[in-house]
Amino acid sequence: MDQKLGAELITRKTKKSTVIWLRIGAVATLALMSVAGFFFILNPHDPEDRIMGFVALGAGVLLCAVLSFLSVKIQQSIVIYEEGVIVKKGRKEYKFHFNQIAGLRDSASGGGFTVTGNFGIAGALIAGVASAVASNAIDAHVRKNRLRNLSIVPNTTDLAEVNVVNTGGDELSQIYTEWLIKQKTISKENLGTTNLSFGDSLTLNNGSFIHRHRKGDVALALADISNLEIREDSVMFFAENEHGKTRCLIDIKITKILNIDLLFIIYDMVIA
Repeated sequence: MDQKLGAELITRKTKKSTVIWLRIGAVATLALMSVAGFFFILNPHDPEDRIMGFVALGAGVLLCAVLSFLSVKIQQSIVIYEEGVIVKKGRKEYKFHFNQIAGLRDSASGGGFTVTGNFGIAGALIAGVASAVASNAIDAHVRKNRLRNLSIVPNTTDLAEVNVVNTGGDELSQIYTEWLIKQKTISKENLGTTNLSFGDSLTLNNGSFIHRHRKGDVALALADISNLEIREDSVMFFAENEHGKTRCLIDIKITKILNIDLLFIIYDMVIA
């Protein structure tokens, strides 16, 4: 037991199969690109073939190195407590009490990795592999997919944002959401006087969701919401107009929202 975080509830580690597939992909990529590279180098039909061969060899080595790096980078363990979480990545340990967390952000890409720089085809392949080995579907409401990539967003600059890959993400969200509901005494009866932040773009203020938009703020009363859905990479709020037709009044990217689970729990409270 961590005296400050309470009793230990759940321990999860990155699945070995994820690491194995990344390493197999690294070896297979190097082998295929090497075969292609040596073929062009040893059997050139024109001067450009030799150049293509060396490019293929270089690309193979680069992709192999990146995939091998990812296979090490994604290895982590997460320990969830009654009032906090500890994430271990290699020799680094990140410890959060729940009151140090501004919220949890779902990853729309699914891979939990951001590929930066001008990598061209290599970057696309890396992003594709990262997405394939992780979850690329987010359904916080019906929980069809329980493998979620989340980022822990701290409420202070003293702590860094930490990504939680796959295992433990959904369970962390459930436990943290339950803690939030208890700490803020959220119930159907007091939603009309509750103020909550779901990130810079969305807040709940005294019974209405406020979407901060560059074209102007949009306010939507809880009682007017007819449906709340996740479509691709967005969360969409629907309401009926005066003619009884349903339309989307708020459309926000998943990556701009914190605590999606809490958002849907509040919606369920309203329609219950």
